[in-house]
Amino acid sequence: MAVLDDLMIEAARCINCKNQPCVLACPAHNQIPELMKKVRIGDFDGARQTWHETSVLSEVCGVLCPHEALCEGHCTLNKLQKPIKIGWIEEQMSILYKDKVDYPFNKINKKHLVIGLGPAGISNALRMAEYGFEVHAFEKESSLGGAVYTHVPDFRYDHFRLNHFEHRFKELNIQVTYNTVVGIDVFLDDLIDQYESIFIACGLDKPTEIDITHDRDLKIHYAIDLLNRNLYNPNDLEEMLGKTIGIVGLGNVSVDIARTLIRLDKEVHIIYRRTLEEAPASPSEIMEAVNEGVYIHELFGPVNFKKGQSSKVLDCDRTCLIKDPDSSRSKVEVLKDQSVAFNLDDLIFATGQKSSYQVFRDSKVHLVKGKEDYLTNYPSIFVGGDLVNKEKRIVDAMVSGQTVAKLIWESL
Repeated sequence: MAVLDDLMIEAARCINCKNQPCVLACPAHNQIPELMKKVRIGDFDGARQTWHETSVLSEVCGVLCPHEALCEGHCTLNKLQKPIKIGWIEEQMSILYKDKVDYPFNKINKKHLVIGLGPAGISNALRMAEYGFEVHAFEKESSLGGAVYTHVPDFRYDHFRLNHFEHRFKELNIQVTYNTVVGIDVFLDDLIDQYESIFIACGLDKPTEIDITHDRDLKIHYAIDLLNRNLYNPNDLEEMLGKTIGIVGLGNVSVDIARTLIRLDKEVHIIYRRTLEEAPASPSEIMEAVNEGVYIHELFGPVNFKKGQSSKVLDCDRTCLIKDPDSSRSKVEVLKDQSVAFNLDDLIFATGQKSSYQVFRDSKVHLVKGKEDYLTNYPSIFVGGDLVNKEKRIVDAMVSGQTVAKLIWESL
């Protein structure tokens, strides 16, 4: 197969750095030089096994990880502007081994529950099943994947790949109850005595609001709602939104909704109070958006959204960045008497998400801030994913799920 030859050729470019900066930059600490050694000589089974020791989500991370900021961004060959295509190799390896299942060596007579099957929950469920636990899960949607399923557009990720996880779940006898919300349909306190351990990975289910004034009868949309495939399809978005759209924020969600709307022939303006260099979105995704026709306006802070004569108007202050000695990010300051108005048909906020903490409704369980971020006041109940991760990245969610699985397994 030509792809195997291409994989071997690309892996052969790795110079096996002594300090292994790619490994240090990877939140999962994938043993990338060792992987490249095995791929280079055609030992794909060995390479896959090495990868699986630190990552169970290659189908997702290989495509959606911000490689240019992590492993590839720290590759020594960046000095020659030719970093190893680590993400592409991971993606291709996941395709080659899409049907591979890692069965447990021994069965452990203990029940484990996972609440939420996004990247954190999937990784935790797989690891616990591979260790030999009897694993059950509750998922509020009709499919696993979490935000990858509900919010990531099809042009960025082939959602059919989530079926690979469905296959592994079936083979490992992981029992999933879909369309069930813990905190509404069932309650956490009623589940505690049914399982030896529980992992909560519900993610962030509410948009973060931005504090601006606006006419009460003007509707402001939220990007995560518009991207939710369970709420809207492209035809709905095309009909409900006008021609000229403003999007506040410059994270990956902002870029995803912008690129989605460009495909619906909208005129899209991203408005951001910082600069591109400080944007949470990956540089490659920003460049894709710009190439597709999205306008990005740096150093503008929204203040007021109001009715105009022929359209709606978003008033913005001009801003500047001041270095903050106590932070890696600059402070944002408003420039006095310098403002600009954007004429828009609709306004979308894409300024982050937060949790409703619905899973803890009427429960005695609560988070505990301690030496480990995954703890609750119950020693058998853990929390992971974006509920506790500072970096809201898929790879960090996966790491939390794997870490908690290892903690539970090693405590036996």
